[in-house]
Amino acid sequence: MPGNIERKKILILYNNLFHYRIAIFKLFAEKCDLTVAYSIGPGLIENVNFKIIKLPVIKYKRLVFHKNNIYKLCQQFDVVIAYGDIAWLKLSTLPFYKKRSFKVIFWTIGVSASYEKKYDAVSTWNSIRNFFYRRADALIFYSDYPIKGYVKRGFDAKKLFVAPNTVEVLTKLNSEIYKKDSLLFIGTLYMQKGISILLENYKLAQSVNPDILPLNIVGGGPEYKSIQNWVQKNSLAHKIFLHGPILEIEKKAVFFYKAYACISPIQAGLSVLESLGYGVPFITTHDALTGGERLNIQNGINGILLDDVIGLKDIILDICGNKEKYLKMGKNAFEYYRNNRKPSDMANGLLNAVKYVLNKNE
Repeated sequence: MPGNIERKKILILYNNLFHYRIAIFKLFAEKCDLTVAYSIGPGLIENVNFKIIKLPVIKYKRLVFHKNNIYKLCQQFDVVIAYGDIAWLKLSTLPFYKKRSFKVIFWTIGVSASYEKKYDAVSTWNSIRNFFYRRADALIFYSDYPIKGYVKRGFDAKKLFVAPNTVEVLTKLNSEIYKKDSLLFIGTLYMQKGISILLENYKLAQSVNPDILPLNIVGGGPEYKSIQNWVQKNSLAHKIFLHGPILEIEKKAVFFYKAYACISPIQAGLSVLESLGYGVPFITTHDALTGGERLNIQNGINGILLDDVIGLKDIILDICGNKEKYLKMGKNAFEYYRNNRKPSDMANGLLNAVKYVLNKNE
């Protein structure tokens, strides 16, 4: 990582203390005096090298209000990296305090995610974001995708940084001892992820080739029981295996190591990065629901982007008939992750933005 800022006090104001962010926070905390404040979800049970604060909030429809005096808290720090959802009003208004002694950086996706609308859909939120973001000392994005648009709208390119969104993968486990023998779906089981589309296409593929690779489904959720019933009803219990939710990174790693491909027909979230990190090509659609993670998939190189879910059956058959092709994609996937999307790459993005705002007026 770049040079130290050890004596500087940095506060990250985040929404949830997500388990997949801990590795990034730990790396970042090696370079500064870090405090992470969050408001939603449980705390940590593991030991970490940064301080943690929980800040209660009140929600009203789309808006979120902190109960604490956030400005007073921020005055104790040199730099504040704030969650960039402008509905969190006390965070969004931090740059407007005229007597603030701290620098403000918004950490944001930068555009509209596609969980409700198309990714980067034009909306009234764009102009509202611009209003708040222009007052910040810097912006950190999850990918470089938004930068061109922000520069076009008059933002100074020097204050725009990328901390590429990623997750930690297990590198100590010897993957060579695991033979690839399956396909994988991993994640919470709900309809928006297109699990029923995957099942129906798998059934069609199995009717063409009864010897296709088995499908491992890792995850729990509201559709678990209905999927279990579907598998039994369609006499596919010898091919489709439900393993329930698995949180232990060592156990999850085994499923990735054994998979030729990870498939999620209509949603591409952080499982994309996890899959690439384990050297497994990711299969989804061009217009999959995403917060930008889909942009890491290079069609035909480290994964597959389908024009339509109708083509999924043929992809499943192709994986089973052309394994070497997907093994090569898997190697490309791992190289992409190792060169561009390691946790240290994300931590470096945060650090670079902090160094910029600290040095800007010196």
